[in-house]
Amino acid sequence: MEDLDSFDRRLLEQLQTDSRQTGRELPEKVGLSAAACLRRVQRLRKIGAIEREVAVVSARFQGASTRVIVLLHIARDNPQRIDILKQKLRRLTEVERLFYVTGDADLALIVNCASMEDYAAFTEQHLFDPPMTGFESLVVLREYPKELDESTTDVGP
Repeated sequence: MEDLDSFDRRLLEQLQTDSRQTGRELPEKVGLSAAACLRRVQRLRKIGAIEREVAVVSARFQGASTRVIVLLHIARDNPQRIDILKQKLRRLTEVERLFYVTGDADLALIVNCASMEDYAAFTEQHLFDPPMTGFESLVVLREYPKELDESTTDVGP
């Protein structure tokens, strides 16, 4: 694994916030020339520090106003079945993210549905089959972005 210096880390931080920054904006924010930024970003892609660049579409525009964090408990008796389950869950359009986690749960999912009724149907269709042994649903009431706009003053629940 290659070491990243402070410029690489600043570039990654800026790109995580907004990967569409121009060749003029990015160098100003990290303190490098445009050419140096371009070379470093290309290198970061090549070494795998940047896996991919995606558009994050608002759940509101996907018709998914209900977001749920699901903690999934699975029987660990058959690793092959667990791998099949992970692949199945990753293909579902409702599943935004899938995590293998520590603690009481084995997997955590972020699920987006149009309504609670749709989420109930999702659970009935996908979360009651083996090797799953149970799940917990954490309904997201409000989401706080990683980086708040400086004009935002909402710090309450």
